[in-house]
Amino acid sequence: MQTMDSLAPLTRAQHSMWKGHHHHGSYPFHTAEWLVIDGPLNRELFHQAIEFTLKEAKALHWRALEKDGKVYRIDDVDVRPPQFADLSHLDDQAILDWADCAVEPPFDLSTGHLYDYVFAHLDDNKYGLFFRAHHVALDGYAYGLMINRFLDYYQSLKNASALKNKAFDHFEKFLADEQRYLASPKAEQDLQFWRKNFSHELAPKKRLKRKLKQPFYQGPRYEEVIDWETQQKMNALAAELKLPSAMVVMAVMMSYLVKQSGDSKQCFGVPMMSRLGTASMRIPCLVMNILPLRLAGTGQENLKETVQLLAQRFAEVRPHQNSYFEQMRFVLDGFDPFDNILFGPIVNWIPYPLPEYFEGCHLTKTTISAGPIEDFDIAITNKFVDGVERLYLAVDGHKELYNVEALGEYWHDFMRMLRLWLQQPEQLANQLSIEKKLPD
Repeated sequence: MQTMDSLAPLTRAQHSMWKGHHHHGSYPFHTAEWLVIDGPLNRELFHQAIEFTLKEAKALHWRALEKDGKVYRIDDVDVRPPQFADLSHLDDQAILDWADCAVEPPFDLSTGHLYDYVFAHLDDNKYGLFFRAHHVALDGYAYGLMINRFLDYYQSLKNASALKNKAFDHFEKFLADEQRYLASPKAEQDLQFWRKNFSHELAPKKRLKRKLKQPFYQGPRYEEVIDWETQQKMNALAAELKLPSAMVVMAVMMSYLVKQSGDSKQCFGVPMMSRLGTASMRIPCLVMNILPLRLAGTGQENLKETVQLLAQRFAEVRPHQNSYFEQMRFVLDGFDPFDNILFGPIVNWIPYPLPEYFEGCHLTKTTISAGPIEDFDIAITNKFVDGVERLYLAVDGHKELYNVEALGEYWHDFMRMLRLWLQQPEQLANQLSIEKKLPD
């Protein structure tokens, strides 16, 4: 029998996701990745590598217990075995349709098994790995940890060599770090920063869109790699400013969405890792925090000034990233936590590219589901394409408002604005235009 002394608390992020699950159901919080492996894969060693990785990832094997009005974690859930599927009769689009359907089955947080995976036969020397998890178990950074770890295990097994990276750290270390932070003066100082800068008239009052039957839901996605000519121009500007190229994309995207909303105070949600201490960087679990960030330009900034302004905003909020947004809502002055929202569209940069090749195999990754969509979200990903690191831009939309074709049109409209601004970087933000308005 589980005793109170052996029960562990959820992290703040896990507790927030648990509440969302019970309010909106399981499906909006499902995440999934699809890996295609093309080449002479040793299937036996690959399965061993996945099993070793899952056994090492202790933070995945738990269930939630609600007791006396509180939620606890019980670490007594076994590693899930793989499922197998023959998808060799399907074309690429049919496989993605299959993956979309495979995302849907609900997770039961009270019994655990917060993930599952399918190993698929696609063709001779071509395989697929479908891995899905409830968001309460993994965030985007954790997915990267998991994939890189089983690739490390596979290479070690195949070559009879030592593992390149350290083992996953213990989840309890992060829990201890989080509790120490919450009891420290720094926690209150961080909250005071948000209270000072996001209270009263500066508090965002609405998303781009508000009236939806299902406020949290899975949605369609359009994604495409940024063309090489545009990439080179961004790289040159980024090098001049000593900033990542993704910062250029984020700055222009925020400017684009400000034009869409017609509100210079439009507030964006920016995911932050918020991983306290070095141990948390080696723990695959849900830690991510989403912070409000306002570009707050005057419209008189050129491209270079806009990118620098965004870098300045990041520098202002990053030291205070451990204030969890769910708590933040309740400390802002003049802010109704049940009516107002902290931010609108989410602009997410995921700077953790996977290798394009490993042990003679070509690897491609497609995000099938990134979790709940509230309106219109952007993901910027670093990927290797033909051996060169490139930026990949994905647009997610709520299914009540967008389909894939419409999202593609917004993607191309944004890219038109990005290319124009790179060609004429002295143009001011308020001189640029958009051609396709988001729906009312």
